[in-house]
Formats: sequence, C-alpha cells, structure tokens
Amino acid sequence: MATVLRYDLTFMADAQTAGVVVGVRVPVILTSRADTAAVRRFSAAVAVLYADALARNHTSILPDRED
Repeated sequence: MATVLRYDLTFMADAQTAGVVVGVRVPVILTSRADTAAVRRFSAAVAVLYADALARNHTSILPDRED
C-alpha cells in the first residue's frame, strides 16, 4: 500500500520523496533503481537530519534504547 501511495504522489502530484528507515539506531537509506538523483539527495539529507535528531535527543525517537 505504501508503494502505491508513493508512486501516486510522485507521478500524479509531482511530490518529492525520500527513502529512509526510521526507528533504528542509525539511518538506513532506501532508494530504488528508478529513483532520480534528486530523490537520492533528498534521502541523504533526511538521513542526516535523522542522525542529528538521534544525536541530540534519542529518547524522543528511540525511547527503549540504552547507550
């Protein structure tokens, strides 16, 4: 279902997307072979923002994490 929504937003609404797994200790970037260079850059930028948020206050994102 998420894939269908992503493609609908991308192709019909000209939305920009980024592929990042959240809820993990480090950001994981997920891109498709069909993704453009812009989508890959957006994904990297979101991963950097996510890593920064984890470094600042990981308990708001990963409450059960122990250091």
